[in-house]
Amino acid sequence: MGPRADKHDDVYDRQIRLWGADAQKKMSNARVLYINLTGVTCEIMKNLVLAGVAAVVCDSRPYPEAVREMPCSFFHAEDMESAASEIGSSQCTVAKSVQPKVEELNPLLAGRNSIEERPIAELSDEFFTQFDAIVASRLTVEEAKRISTSLQKVEEGKLFIVTDTFGFDGCAHLDFGANHKFRRELGKDKLSDLMSVEPYLSMADMMSISLEGAKGRWDKSVPRILVLHRLLMDYWRLGDKPEFAKYAQDWLAISKLSPSVLASDVQDSSLDALAEIAQHPEVSPVCAVLGGILGNEVIKSLTGKGEPANNVMLFSGFDGGCRSFLLTKNEA
Repeated sequence: MGPRADKHDDVYDRQIRLWGADAQKKMSNARVLYINLTGVTCEIMKNLVLAGVAAVVCDSRPYPEAVREMPCSFFHAEDMESAASEIGSSQCTVAKSVQPKVEELNPLLAGRNSIEERPIAELSDEFFTQFDAIVASRLTVEEAKRISTSLQKVEEGKLFIVTDTFGFDGCAHLDFGANHKFRRELGKDKLSDLMSVEPYLSMADMMSISLEGAKGRWDKSVPRILVLHRLLMDYWRLGDKPEFAKYAQDWLAISKLSPSVLASDVQDSSLDALAEIAQHPEVSPVCAVLGGILGNEVIKSLTGKGEPANNVMLFSGFDGGCRSFLLTKNEA
């Protein structure tokens, strides 16, 4: 065992004792693609890079305009602006500006982290299949479906997460892949036989489901947070954005949803309040908590240890609760 291997074991000693040497090896050999950095995806990336998982940042958006209000406990806008000035490019991308900060996080990953500055539309389907997991924010429904379809072409299961936060709420869609296998933890050092994610629904199928009939065992109607996430995904994709209240009213009518689905007992859910959230969506503590939860889901996927969350996660910053919601084909 050489000096680098010794240092590796020293740095990851706590994780090796927690997850095991085999799990840490899988994490250290993995690469995760992050598409469009936001507060929540930066938190996921920070946690995983520190844990030894290499990061590839795909974000062609202009810097600093795209991230001026992005809250993050590590990637401060001021720090990235300094990095951008050092780069000296008038056309600096978010990916390029954040690259030095990612490298500083974990020197053991030197040479394994990278960036991709081309827009998603210019990337081939095969590009997405080379990664062990994909974590994305600010995607359109069409982009999410395209990436999902690409991942379905490969035999091994690859995790695909689409997540955003908005105000005190956050939502994540998780697709672990049709062939993902895992072992449920039964106790200390005890694992189940290999299991599959059941019922399984691809990201493309999730995004195609009509929310009108999306109900769960404990939900008589579609969850408010899920509706708001899908509404904002469609709204954010627009270049020349219309007035939010009018857009939301039309969107709800087209989706055959009552305006009452956006009502909340604990916060102002008027369209004017939601319009403000649509313009300034991210709150740092919400990003940090949800990012920690989703980072754990990525580790489950990479190691095959632990039962994954299937297939939607809903987070409320008012009570700190994060629960699963299952979308099924019966609602399609």
